[in-house]
Amino acid sequence: MSSGDYLRFLRALHGGKDFFTIEAETGIPSGLMRQIEQRYRAVGDEETLRKLAEYYGVDPEEVLWRHEWSRARLTFALEDAMREDVPIRLYLRTGETFTGKVQWVDLAATCLNVDGREIVIQRHWVDKWELLPEEEEESTGEQGSPQ
Repeated sequence: MSSGDYLRFLRALHGGKDFFTIEAETGIPSGLMRQIEQRYRAVGDEETLRKLAEYYGVDPEEVLWRHEWSRARLTFALEDAMREDVPIRLYLRTGETFTGKVQWVDLAATCLNVDGREIVIQRHWVDKWELLPEEEEESTGEQGSPQ
């Protein structure tokens, strides 16, 4: 989950205030917040991300590490895995991991073939990922942490 997706999630958890209200409370421009939440690439500097994390009452590091895992980078990784026909491991926010070959990808979800089963995963649940050499493919729907 990108930093923008995570901040959108936090905003929803905190009542879904509009950007203008948050701007009045934080001084962060509403247009910048909209771009942070909606762009596929990483937007926003460290100071802004820290300020938003503090506003939502979460550890700033929880927002900052996600900044390098943008939706655009996930798209590239999924497309690369599909084109090169290699497995990818997806680490989900729930702590689950899934390893398999990408069957299809769109803006909202992706489908992995995991041990002959098709598993559809909503992309906003993906925290991290890694492409794997063919020989490392293993059955999974395993529990684990995205370390």
